[in-house]
Amino acid sequence: MNKTTKVGIGIVVLLLIASLAWFSQENKQQSVASEPIKIGYIGPLSGGVAVLGTEAVSSMEIAIEQANAKGGVNGRTIKLITEDDQYDTAKAVTAYEKLVNVDGVETIIMSTYGGVMAVAEKAKKDNVLIIDPLDCDKDLADTGNNIFCIAKETKDLADVIADYATEKGYKNIGIVHSTVDNFMQSVSDEFVARMGNNASVQVESYPAQTNDFKTTLLKLKDKDAIVFLGYDEIGVAIKQAKDLNMNQPYLTIPTVATTPSIQEASKGAINGIHFSFYAPLETNPVATKFYQDFKTKFGRTPYVFVASDQAYDSANILINKVLPEVNGTTKEKRIAQKIDLLQKVKDYKGVTGNLSMKEDGNIDGILIRLFKLEKMAPVYAGK
Repeated sequence: MNKTTKVGIGIVVLLLIASLAWFSQENKQQSVASEPIKIGYIGPLSGGVAVLGTEAVSSMEIAIEQANAKGGVNGRTIKLITEDDQYDTAKAVTAYEKLVNVDGVETIIMSTYGGVMAVAEKAKKDNVLIIDPLDCDKDLADTGNNIFCIAKETKDLADVIADYATEKGYKNIGIVHSTVDNFMQSVSDEFVARMGNNASVQVESYPAQTNDFKTTLLKLKDKDAIVFLGYDEIGVAIKQAKDLNMNQPYLTIPTVATTPSIQEASKGAINGIHFSFYAPLETNPVATKFYQDFKTKFGRTPYVFVASDQAYDSANILINKVLPEVNGTTKEKRIAQKIDLLQKVKDYKGVTGNLSMKEDGNIDGILIRLFKLEKMAPVYAGK
């Protein structure tokens, strides 16, 4: 075999290798382009605060089904992969590891406050986008540029009831709050800060699964008003307060006032409580359509608006404003694009209002107002 023949054979082999590599890459790209876009969800789907997670998942399912019925995103369907953390930080971390390392999820919607805080540093290293559709405060917003909140702020929840207490002239106030996570502690801290010198506030906390609050409540028997902050157990606390003839005004936040299991545990004692609350404006056609769709699918309207509506808006912002524009060839590039696109969200017409992302990664435009629970239903109590 002469030298010219050898060179010719070499060129043919190189061309064959290059062709095989090109076809392999092309097939790989076509395969990826036909795979579903995965969105992960982590939150409580069982346990004492399961309603927060089940409402969120139900709402996201509606958004995803609507998108898939129209062909998905750029021809790819969307797949929601859910993990139940029972609102437990350790379980939330385990769920995160499973979604990222087993399922290959790059974007996670996550309802557990402590869980978001716990995985924030991991998510940054892993190039994973996290969206909290339930709660937000400065600590959460400051965890990293890959952490976003499409949710009401803890400060707003506390400020509304604190301003009501100031308006009513309550000078001595008691707070009973759960220590199961940082969220209720944050609301308590914000309430105290908002009251400032307008009142003296005595704070009492309790661990998970407490069922006897009498000793704690008796410390607050002479207060002008009591703020109840917690999960299922707090319904028992409210009932026991009534049993002790503690009939002063009660104040709280939406996750207490509107959760069926807490209402049931209170045995009716929660009726009449004033609370900060988000509810869509009756003039919002996006909200009207969402509630119609929710009722068609589940036979009822949502129980907890802050869980359902914010999750629905979170899913739709991803589907309509972010995912269609993502074309990065690496995970790092895709996450960078998603972060940039989320930061550019302005005047998005959602269920919760006209939404715009702020520089700190928290959404603006969700209206929090004062409501009263009448016959176990929220009624606007503003002027």
